[in-house]
Amino acid sequence: MLPRVIAVIVLLAGAVGIFQIMMLTRAESEKRPPEVASIVVHAIDSEHRSTDRVWSGYGTARTMRSADLVAEVSGRVVERADAIEAGANVRRGELIIRLEDTDYINALDAARQSVRAIEAQIEGLDVEEEQTRLQVQYASEEIETAKRDLGRIEEAIAAGAGNDGERDSVYAALLRSQRQLAALRQQLDLIPSRRLQLQAQLSSQRATARTAEQNVERSSIRAPFDSQLQRVTPRVGDWVALGSNVARVVDLSQLEIPLKLPASSSAWVRVGDEAQFWVREPTGEPDWVGQIVRVAPEADSSSRTITVFAEVAQDPGDPDRLLPGQFVHGRVLSHDPHDRVILPRRAVQSGTVFVAGELQDGYRVIDKVPVRVAYSFEGRRPSIDPNENQWVALELGYEPIEGSHVVVSLLDQVVTGMRVRLRRDPALEPVPQPQETPIQAETAAGENEGSTP
Repeated sequence: MLPRVIAVIVLLAGAVGIFQIMMLTRAESEKRPPEVASIVVHAIDSEHRSTDRVWSGYGTARTMRSADLVAEVSGRVVERADAIEAGANVRRGELIIRLEDTDYINALDAARQSVRAIEAQIEGLDVEEEQTRLQVQYASEEIETAKRDLGRIEEAIAAGAGNDGERDSVYAALLRSQRQLAALRQQLDLIPSRRLQLQAQLSSQRATARTAEQNVERSSIRAPFDSQLQRVTPRVGDWVALGSNVARVVDLSQLEIPLKLPASSSAWVRVGDEAQFWVREPTGEPDWVGQIVRVAPEADSSSRTITVFAEVAQDPGDPDRLLPGQFVHGRVLSHDPHDRVILPRRAVQSGTVFVAGELQDGYRVIDKVPVRVAYSFEGRRPSIDPNENQWVALELGYEPIEGSHVVVSLLDQVVTGMRVRLRRDPALEPVPQPQETPIQAETAAGENEGSTP
């Protein structure tokens, strides 16, 4: 056993000696601090930019001008053009249906005849008034003459040259003239009241004539404005009762959309703000663009929304036109009066962003800067980053220093103190390759001739 133990000890001693020799003669590897190892990241400059705050909502389009055409007179349909069908375009004043108007024309003629008859009576009353005034004048002169005759007779009787019979005869003639004058004056006094009565009758008959004339016009039911027919019910020969619905017309050139937005938008949305609408998902270019024209003064407590009203102008002949009753997704762009730092939403993590410092020895050192988000929004900002769609606007005074480089890529790998390079750093710019000369190009082409791909 002793030789075996000695052999093991010798082997172990030899192994330890070899290990010590290898440790003493090993090559030292170059050591790099962890922070020297760098990665290439993408960054966005911290700059104040103008922006619009975006509010998303939903609503149902409705027409701003539509009309249910109701029969204002009764009658039988005697005319309806072949083109008057649902979906047809009609111009303002274009005939839709015509009702039989013979009775209304006759009533109009009778009313006009009555008006002319009363006007003739009023003209005759004017002549009568003029003649009565003249007769009153003559009767007054006769009375004055009779009074003078009566005075002369009384003087003659007093002188013994006259008698009482002559006096009574002249006095009786004076009384007759006075009674005639009183009758004429009464007749003259009644003329104004007769004139007022005739004028009242004239006004009544003129009103009857106007009503009859309107009934004749109402017999022709026409389009009130440029529009499209939603429906037309009666046909030629049908009886249309007073007050029955005949047709409906809709103007598609101007639509209104009551849009439901978050109640928090009430402090931002203003009349004149741009509104964008989509029938399907609100992605890409909007299907229609309108403008906010009114804002409701109250919020809905159940849905926590406010209602804003947007107007959309469109071509009624466009096959992709917006129709009343369609449900749409909407976005309202409210301009922010302050320029803010705009960053991709993913760049802000737990209220901080990573900022790449100044370029030193080809590297930049990562630092963490606290920020505060004012609001977030969606949309394309190709001037900042063409691949981003989700953004945040930072609060004023709580953003990185102007011109700082905010890291927006490899955020799960970077840490404070790490050295990085930006994609646009001079050390990472691609080296320009020498261009081929025409001879080199021909040579290359010649070498490839006959080769099998």
